[in-house]
Amino acid sequence: MWRARIINFAKIFEHPAWGFSHFRRTYDLTIELAAYQERIIDEDCIFAAAYLHDIGAFKPYKQEGKDHGEVTVQNCDKILQELGFPQVKIPKVKEIISSHMFYNNPSNNIESILFHDADTLDFMGIIGITRILSIVGIDDWTPDLASALKIVRRFCNELPQKLYSDKAKEIGNNRKKEMIDFLDKLSAETNDLKLL
Repeated sequence: MWRARIINFAKIFEHPAWGFSHFRRTYDLTIELAAYQERIIDEDCIFAAAYLHDIGAFKPYKQEGKDHGEVTVQNCDKILQELGFPQVKIPKVKEIISSHMFYNNPSNNIESILFHDADTLDFMGIIGITRILSIVGIDDWTPDLASALKIVRRFCNELPQKLYSDKAKEIGNNRKKEMIDFLDKLSAETNDLKLL
């Protein structure tokens, strides 16, 4: 029952780049990475972390000047208890969420590592480009198209080094190639981005 409650709770968080669809992709990819590596993981904790990890970026939880992951962790106990999630597993969910972003280092547990990799991979490749372009003009990251493309280029160069598991690195290399191909073709079609 708690899984259905978490899904219903998470559905209210709609955003073109980090809403419900991103939650689902991150969950699915974490499960895939674990299967590729034949690792046993706590799927309950991954499920809860996936559908909650970015809620600190949304009202009513968002706090100006605070990292959204930190805000999410602060609210996890209450939310998960209300949704009927097993109390004993909440600390692991909080650990997974606290290091999910590419700019953080995951803890040593396998769930944190794979979840961090899955979340990072969702900023790469065609899906990563789409997510970044979807927030042009509506997010501080991307006030205009030129700034969005700078982020795409930066993520293409930097994010592969932020991956930990072997399978994530392999997927990351493929997604990096997709990003390079996109940027090269866009540059060719826009006179080195001068005609955007």
